[in-house]
Amino acid sequence: MSSRRSSSANSWIYVLAHFVLFLVGYLMVRSDGRAVQNIGASLMAAAIAGLVVFVYVLRSESTARRLEILNEFGFVSAFEGRAARIKPEYDRRLQGAHKRIDVMGFGLRALWDDYHTAFPEWRERADVRILLMDPDSPYADKRDREENDLTGNIRQGVQRFIRDTASLRRSPGNHEFQIRLYTCLPSVNIFRVDDDLFWGPYLVKEQSRNAPTIIVRSGGILFGRLTEHFDKIWNDNTLSRPIRETDAGADA
Repeated sequence: MSSRRSSSANSWIYVLAHFVLFLVGYLMVRSDGRAVQNIGASLMAAAIAGLVVFVYVLRSESTARRLEILNEFGFVSAFEGRAARIKPEYDRRLQGAHKRIDVMGFGLRALWDDYHTAFPEWRERADVRILLMDPDSPYADKRDREENDLTGNIRQGVQRFIRDTASLRRSPGNHEFQIRLYTCLPSVNIFRVDDDLFWGPYLVKEQSRNAPTIIVRSGGILFGRLTEHFDKIWNDNTLSRPIRETDAGADA
């Protein structure tokens, strides 16, 4: 804090000194002597140049600080919405996935529509963990209403997800394909592919697929915090639970 105050004080001294220099030059320009006028003009030019340099340095420092923050938090990119709007971003990363794929959402209807046929391939190359909303949770129907959607859509989507991945989850493979149902208050959507992580908020009266989405990379603050958030929910039986036979719905 003291260094910032010192820097601010020095900045004001610099600006004041150049303002005084400009004022002195202005007064000299108004004199009758040609030589004095020339000196005054030079002083004014020097003052203006100094102030221009000061503004440039100030802006450069501000830009450098913003870049430092972006790097510190691991920002890669941001988009106005997710799902189909940025599917190429998902596709490019999923094609090279070789460690871990973690997904967290309500019913993940868009994920199912776009990628369910690729799930076996995912499991051949990476461990897959999917957190879905507990279909018995009151948050499921509440979110349907918040999205101006038909009540029961999320619950039915979760049931279909569980029902139609049963054989994949139970059959042997190079990696695991796991699903747990979270019972805690939903907060963010997460889609991690190895060292990149897509995340975004849930907004009221807004379809989840239309919410802003941010990509962060491994090594940044946000990546660590969000993967920790996912792991805490996954590993805590008070925040999530394993699938029961009844979770697949009446068609199971």
